[in-house]
Amino acid sequence: MHNYAPAALPASFEIRFPFSRTIPMRSPALRVIAAAALLVAAAGCNDTVTSGDAPRTPAGRAGGLIDGLLVSVVQRTLPLQQNYTATATIGSAGGTIAIPQAGFRITFPAGAVSAPVTVRATALAGSNVAYEFEPHGIVFAREPVISQDLGLTSVLGQLLSTPLQGGYFADASLLGDGVATISETRPATLDLLRLRTTFTIRHFSGYAVTRKSGYMGASGSRMAGGR
Repeated sequence: MHNYAPAALPASFEIRFPFSRTIPMRSPALRVIAAAALLVAAAGCNDTVTSGDAPRTPAGRAGGLIDGLLVSVVQRTLPLQQNYTATATIGSAGGTIAIPQAGFRITFPAGAVSAPVTVRATALAGSNVAYEFEPHGIVFAREPVISQDLGLTSVLGQLLSTPLQGGYFADASLLGDGVATISETRPATLDLLRLRTTFTIRHFSGYAVTRKSGYMGASGSRMAGGR
């Protein structure tokens, strides 16, 4: 696992709610109606998850204790049946990689890298909204932005009552059934009209969209309850 300087966090959580692939609401009137319906749903729902099977929890690489923050990962209502991978060469002018099957997009601003780099993004099979990236360990001069469509996820009807964040994990062994052990959190913004959450990252390897339950910087500093 690489060590990185703590990422700067905003003073407040910006609410601004993905892609029209899963919920094609192109009419402004339909988007307003959808946002109003979410307000009603949020007022009457309890944030509970039940399962008939015992959940699989992350395991340490050497079978020992894991140093990190255990968080709930946002779930897909239609699990991916396989990994989906997209690759692009990103140069100093920036660029974008999208995985439509997962409602995912990552945008690299100009100046993120100083020389062309082949970047690979993989949406992991299963229900976790989680991704792995290559090359492992690369640090960006300017922060790329991850955008995730929430249209077919477990939090769709709870967006006003379920703060989200991005969570960094070093490898897929730190993912479990609906949970992950992360070593860094990233503050997220929410676009209610587009049903989308976004967050910036500073480095690779893996990131998941998680429910906000705490803050952990790249140095390992931790604060319960988030900030």
